[in-house]
Amino acid sequence: MQRFVLLSLLGIALLLAGSLGVILWMTDGGPDAPGPEPAPAAASVQPERRPSVIVPPPPRATTREVEEFKNPAPKAVPAPPAPPPPVDLAREAPALEAIVSGRCGRMQVRLGDEMRKDGAQITGQAILLFDVEPEGGKVKLGQSRLQSPGNMRQSLVACAQMALRGQLVNAPGAEEGERFVLQVVLGMRPE
Repeated sequence: MQRFVLLSLLGIALLLAGSLGVILWMTDGGPDAPGPEPAPAAASVQPERRPSVIVPPPPRATTREVEEFKNPAPKAVPAPPAPPPPVDLAREAPALEAIVSGRCGRMQVRLGDEMRKDGAQITGQAILLFDVEPEGGKVKLGQSRLQSPGNMRQSLVACAQMALRGQLVNAPGAEEGERFVLQVVLGMRPE
């Protein structure tokens, strides 16, 4: 039995020596194996030097200039590119205004022809041109285009265009098949 124990201890010693030899051979004395290539040295990039720019302060506006910007002076309504409507739609302006104000907020809606007759003006006006087609004693507002944006926000003008498009308005005397352009003036109601 002693012999068996001695042979076992000798086997363990040989195993340890062999493992140690393999470890040493792989780290120091082993064959030259190609290792991973070293990463290229990072090129030092120097930031581009630009001359410093001096930004001037914003111009100062007077109180009068600010007030004129917020509340521009009213302008006369320009004539539409087409002849005036062959029917009088002036009494329908309040109905159109109710439609627009109900959907888009407090706005004034007037017809350009009536405003030119009375010399009336609307502050911040935007002017739309609607293609109109008579349909059995009524007229239907079709496609629209912007004649003048004025000082109105584009979102309000677009809302008014959508609210009025397709609306039927009473127009006794309108003849079938006759097409014309209706000039609609939008403005903000004074608060």
